[in-house]
Amino acid sequence: MLLKPNLQNEPKSWRRIWRESLMNNPQRMLALSFAILMLLGGALLTLPLATNDGTSTHWVDALFVAVSCVSVTGLTTVDTFHHWSIFGQTIMILLIQIGGLGTMTFTTFIFLILRRKVGLENKLLLQEDIGEDNISVHTVLKQIALLTFGVEFLGGLAYTADLWPYLGSSAIYYGFYQAISTFCNAGFVFFDNNLPYDLVGNWGFTLTTCSLILIGGFGYMASFDIFKNYKRGFQSFALHTKVMLVGEAILVIGGTLAILGLEWNNTLQSLPILTKLQGALFQAVTPRTAGIPTLNYGELHPITVFITVVFMFIGAGPNSTGGGIKISTMAVLWATSWSLFTNKRRVELFERSLSQAVIYKACGIAFFSSILVVLATFILAGIEQFPFLDLLFEVTSAFATVGLTIGITPDLSEISKLTLIVVMYTGRIGVLTLIGAFFMKRRRTTTAYYPEDNVLL
Repeated sequence: MLLKPNLQNEPKSWRRIWRESLMNNPQRMLALSFAILMLLGGALLTLPLATNDGTSTHWVDALFVAVSCVSVTGLTTVDTFHHWSIFGQTIMILLIQIGGLGTMTFTTFIFLILRRKVGLENKLLLQEDIGEDNISVHTVLKQIALLTFGVEFLGGLAYTADLWPYLGSSAIYYGFYQAISTFCNAGFVFFDNNLPYDLVGNWGFTLTTCSLILIGGFGYMASFDIFKNYKRGFQSFALHTKVMLVGEAILVIGGTLAILGLEWNNTLQSLPILTKLQGALFQAVTPRTAGIPTLNYGELHPITVFITVVFMFIGAGPNSTGGGIKISTMAVLWATSWSLFTNKRRVELFERSLSQAVIYKACGIAFFSSILVVLATFILAGIEQFPFLDLLFEVTSAFATVGLTIGITPDLSEISKLTLIVVMYTGRIGVLTLIGAFFMKRRRTTTAYYPEDNVLL
């Protein structure tokens, strides 16, 4: 009788260990996919072909721009219009598009185009990337592709019309590139950086930009819910969609009024009344998280700068192209605080009770995000000589993947640039994803718990 060898005790190869490590942790795969794309983009941007003058870009600056593109941030250490060639700008747009969609979403989309089978592992990664469970891969990807490329195409046409009087026939090229950047909430301006300041009173540019920012940052799932149920009214929407609609309205209207009041006799002083309103609206929308300004942020009132920091930190919606802790997270924190002061046993929003898991996650996101911003700001404050508020603004812009700047990014030291690279990367994949991917082991759910006790608060 022949005995079969016992393969269970056979040592695993490093390839098998690595594969199991990735497949058992979709967050790790997601985090690594973004990191690999950023490194690849940085390598391509160091090529002499990527610059206008044919010289090689320093690797820190190339990596910084690549990370900024993939994380759809928009902070840059070099001038996008003057430094990069058409090849370099095209690499940037591809990185922005992939980063905006999410690497796993983009990869799965390519799989479907090539008629490759999307297995269970890829489906789990796609769910982690989008932030939704129990999805139909084919249906969701078709909807995402239709919304993304459809809106970007219409935005490209609108931008071409808006920019034609200023750029001539080159408005076609710059218009479509800018549409991709704006919809993906990346703060890159692919034409002359000074031109948006001249367009502060251009309603076509304002409405095109604000529309692309809000649609891109609203979130795919909430957008699909509106398309599906808008005929039945607000009450038919999912709870998440209601939260996003009300949250967007509060932040946009409140932000517009706040900026209008604070900047009326400052940066808006020389503008006509209607243009003042237009400029305030634009500056209320762009921190959410697109980063395209029509006012010079270096001239804003310090209170306006700080309000912008708050707006950037809140950010856009989940499973969107935007960053920040997200509007829904802020809504859960507000509802939790409200229930505490009204002595309600349950946390409620729009006549629905929220689960403890959602509350814990919102608290974790807010806490770890705050810690990241504070630590990064302390690092920059210990190295740089710029005002503290300017450094806080820069770090928050990097974390929330906004791209707004007071104008200090090119003058930062290499250590500060590397710090912001880590912040942008973390802001794109999410603090909980980073912690779950590399710093915390997953444990099985257990019903055992320690005896209850209290601490003073």
